[in-house]
Amino acid sequence: MGWEHTAREKRLAPIGEYRPEVYRVTVHDTFQQARLRAAVYVIHNGMSLPDFLLWCADYVIAHHRQLATVRKVYRKGAREISAAVREPANTTDPVRIDQLREIRRREALEAFSDRAWKIITADREGKP
Repeated sequence: MGWEHTAREKRLAPIGEYRPEVYRVTVHDTFQQARLRAAVYVIHNGMSLPDFLLWCADYVIAHHRQLATVRKVYRKGAREISAAVREPANTTDPVRIDQLREIRRREALEAFSDRAWKIITADREGKP
């Protein structure tokens, strides 16, 4: 694992940990497939269908009224995790500093995940 790989991981996962997970989507209807391909083409020439579906999910999360709580909780979590990573280290060894940052990132991400899920499920339980 070289410098380029590490830089790519940080670019793909700037807040959380780099742990790719594959989501499979099956579209059975050829008409629906054609419609999705046309939407991909119109939005961005060269975008793949999986990229389009992720883009759509991000768009819905960013704009849907019922997901306001999710947006608020995750914005706050991103700030907390970033602050934990930026906290000054008590060493000058660059390797040790990177290790401390990854440990802090992991701990902050785990703490946030527990709190976030409790907040989101509590908010959802109060609604029909």
